[in-house]
Amino acid sequence: MKELLGTSKIMLKGMKGIYILSFVFQFFWVACSVFSSFLLKVVVDALTASLDKAAYIESWIVNLLSWGKGSQYLYDHIEVIVYALLLSALISGLVMFGRFRLRAAVSTRVAANMREKLYNHMLELPYSEYKTQKAGDLIQTCTRDVDLVRRFLTMDMSQLTYTLFIIILCFSILVSISWKLTLVSLSMFPFLFVYAFFLIKGVRKRYRITDEVEADLVDKMSQNLDGVRLVKAYNLETKEIAEFEKKIEAYKQAFKHEKILGSFFYGSSDIFIFASRTVALVYGLYLVIDQGPDHITAGTLVISYTFVNMMVWPLRSTATTMSNLGQTLASCDRIQKLLALEVEDRDKGITTPIEGDVSFSHVFFAYPDEPDIPVLNDVSFEIKKGQTIAIMGATGSGKSTLSNLLCGLYPLKEGSIKIDGIEVKDYSLAHLRKNVAAVLQEPFLFSKTVYDNIKIAYEDATPEEVAYAANVANVDEAINSFRDGYQTPVGEKGVTLSGGQKQRLAIARTVISKAPILIFDDSLSAVDSATDLAIRAKLKAAQKTSTVILITHRYMSAKDADLILVLEEGRIVERGNNEELLKLNGIYKKIADIQARLS
Repeated sequence: MKELLGTSKIMLKGMKGIYILSFVFQFFWVACSVFSSFLLKVVVDALTASLDKAAYIESWIVNLLSWGKGSQYLYDHIEVIVYALLLSALISGLVMFGRFRLRAAVSTRVAANMREKLYNHMLELPYSEYKTQKAGDLIQTCTRDVDLVRRFLTMDMSQLTYTLFIIILCFSILVSISWKLTLVSLSMFPFLFVYAFFLIKGVRKRYRITDEVEADLVDKMSQNLDGVRLVKAYNLETKEIAEFEKKIEAYKQAFKHEKILGSFFYGSSDIFIFASRTVALVYGLYLVIDQGPDHITAGTLVISYTFVNMMVWPLRSTATTMSNLGQTLASCDRIQKLLALEVEDRDKGITTPIEGDVSFSHVFFAYPDEPDIPVLNDVSFEIKKGQTIAIMGATGSGKSTLSNLLCGLYPLKEGSIKIDGIEVKDYSLAHLRKNVAAVLQEPFLFSKTVYDNIKIAYEDATPEEVAYAANVANVDEAINSFRDGYQTPVGEKGVTLSGGQKQRLAIARTVISKAPILIFDDSLSAVDSATDLAIRAKLKAAQKTSTVILITHRYMSAKDADLILVLEEGRIVERGNNEELLKLNGIYKKIADIQARLS
């Protein structure tokens, strides 16, 4: 319950007054409904001349409607009760309208409050957290879990309070007019609760199974949409459709079993409800006919039967509501676990201007999820402002880890990484990442236009600056060939562009950032050698004062660097310029020879 209270506090931020007011409106609406129903007893007793035998509550209402003139006045002016019914219905309608308006206002805002909170929190999480968190689980928490809590706060809580109000009012009135009839009428309720308690567990279990199968179905659809090029390239349409149909069939079966069990619960529980109504009616008729001390009027029988009906249906729904509470608590637990993750402090630290000198000194590093497997082992090197360093090595040798550490994506545990003589960890993360720009092998593009994707790194960029950056990245000609030019949407994850075009757009985005330290992590792997040379030549001319770290597998890309490092299993095994490394006749020489023969 602690998680539910904490989650509710966030979701109801700025809405607590309206939320409480909605329940106040609900109480008055229930009171109007009970009052209107009780007027039926007054009508029946007036028609049967039984008002003189009225209990305290009915006597009070008779005096109210007759302006203190007594029951004879109502016998003579029965239309007064009709007017009271119409007035009560009007007030009930107005109160219901206000209640629904308030609940709608709360419902639309509570989910927005939590999703905004979760979204902001996730963007502030350290990059390392995303190595242990599944994107699907995060999305599920922000959508389905939030929606479950929203429904509980707005719909289920409304159902619970409605049941509470209706029982308090109806039970109080019933006890005041005939406590024996009240006990007999409610005698079946305990059996209903016991029955619902055991059967609802099965309904919940079936719900979870259906939910898991549906998630599997959505995951399959998402995979096919993300990998549509692969599906088309290998003629996998028929195979994927067949597999998807199997998942649809599994979902259909799970959904059917869930609904069958749910229908059985609702259908079978009606036995207890109709039994309660029957017992109330039979015993009530006996008390009407019996002229003993427990005799009741026909009006009392009518109102007793009516109130039992008003209580029994909400009580049955409460069993389902309590089942939903279990799911809601589980969702709140997942939400609170996500919010409990520690966020980055991006603004704390040094913000002095960065020139571009970089030094690694005895750096050791292992990823948090595999602390016993070193990725970098005693790595040391220096780069001066304006120099270009190339890093080569086999997959898994630690090349990309160097760039991750320099960008502050992971905290360094052992060794030292400095920029301009200041430890990387001492810089403000926001300032550091603004001055260290990285282009990845598989760059991410947002579902925006080409123009918007380029200027992401510098929102104040002019159209001329965007065009210049595209020219440096050698992608301007391709952009101008598009029908809408720079206003062409790139589609989700840049699906409308080729791999080379996406990489060059990412390079343009980096160029426009004007960062003093640039990292190219195998970011020209999807372009041909001639285009690679042209881009690097333009980059060199445009970024004369920038420090460039070039992570590559290509000998032709690395040979002109001021310093070349060759990594193997996290260690620097060769270092020097092109001529020096060729003379060593080591790994670098082998790479150069193999690529020369292939070209």
